Amino acid sequence: MASRIMAGKVSIGSMARLNQVETWSYPPGPGDLEAFDLGSGDVGVLLIHGFCGTPPEVRDLGEHLAERGFRVHGALLAGHGTTPEELERTRWSDWLASAQTQLDDLKRECRMVFCAGQSMGGTLSLLLAARNPDIAGIATLAALVSLGRFTETQIILGSRVIRWHYPDRSSVDLWNRDAVQRLRSYNRRSMRSHVDLVQLYRLARRSLPDIRQPALILHGKRDGTVPHGNAAIIASGIGPNATARYFDRSGHAMSIDVDAPEVQDLITEHFLAIAGAHPSAAHSGTGTAAGRT
Repeated sequence: MASRIMAGKVSIGSMARLNQVETWSYPPGPGDLEAFDLGSGDVGVLLIHGFCGTPPEVRDLGEHLAERGFRVHGALLAGHGTTPEELERTRWSDWLASAQTQLDDLKRECRMVFCAGQSMGGTLSLLLAARNPDIAGIATLAALVSLGRFTETQIILGSRVIRWHYPDRSSVDLWNRDAVQRLRSYNRRSMRSHVDLVQLYRLARRSLPDIRQPALILHGKRDGTVPHGNAAIIASGIGPNATARYFDRSGHAMSIDVDAPEVQDLITEHFLAIAGAHPSAAHSGTGTAAGRT
């Protein structure tokens, strides 16, 4: 490629497209690398994407919730939606702080708030619930609090000799394999960021006993990234307020896989049951999925 650039045969536009291909699993479209806002009302839901991911992975869930009367904010975490190098410069505390900031913004607009997230977004939802007792309830999709000692050792030792990890894009655990094209995630991930991920989920696991809110814990049994045994660890750590549900066909990105409609319904029903039982919260109405910004 260097010889083509020197020969003047690669335009600025084509270079930008090449950089997109090198950076992203699939080229992002307009708005894919931004937070989103949907719906209206005084009952809010914060949705959080996963490690190296972007808000579109939870957009369908957000639209489903907005159509049923919730005000939804799809968060964009620090270091995400930019470049792998930018993610490498952030720490787990930055991811958590950016989620907290967006939660605080939603609290100012709503009388009641819920939180849900996919993968690391689910892990962050657990931490937010432990630190914010005013969150009414949470739901997690393929959340992680353990990858096992062997994987953790590989990550920690690997980070000392390797800068980047390149995911195998040919390995897809989704039942609906074509759905993977809807994900916008980094094509290369800093090993240092993986170490931060381990530190984050270890903190979340220690925080489980502090979670008092009703928690819906969802996990796909085809998940090839996060062992589905994490759901049992999380539910056990939280106690009787947690309910774990498994999906035989779903892979890691549950929000876009074959069981997504059922996942959306379960989360919506979970939140509505809590909101309807709360005297200070308006019950869900018809709502709208139109963006506020």
